[in-house]
Amino acid sequence: MCLSSKYPDAVPLADVKSTFVIDALLQVFSRLGFPKQLQMDLGRSFVSELTETFLDKFGIKVIHSSVHRPQSNAVERFDRTIKRLLKVLCLESRESWERTLPFALLTLRTVTHESTGFSPAELVHGKNLRTPETLLFEK
Repeated sequence: MCLSSKYPDAVPLADVKSTFVIDALLQVFSRLGFPKQLQMDLGRSFVSELTETFLDKFGIKVIHSSVHRPQSNAVERFDRTIKRLLKVLCLESRESWERTLPFALLTLRTVTHESTGFSPAELVHGKNLRTPETLLFEK
């Protein structure tokens, strides 16, 4: 998640091995570009030599979250939020979380964020995204 725009992204992983994490990061970076810095916790796959080499290769500085205050990491808050949203969407649609993830992300990208006064999509794309709800009101 981009800390300034609050733009969220997520990729389902079958495993949290470093190779899978790196593949997921490449998917996100291919959509949003390579960041200058990345905040991560101290999970094994994030501090592995393979991951560190990958990030160093692209000039990405790693900032590790405090072990004693994981709630200070915006990604931890995002995890809690998206899990709650996925739970609701899965219950309503009776679909798997992997199938409802794109809709959860669309929702989080188009809702006005309290701290910025804009939706993450507006800050990243310069406009809000069309959603199923907005389609209902289009002429």
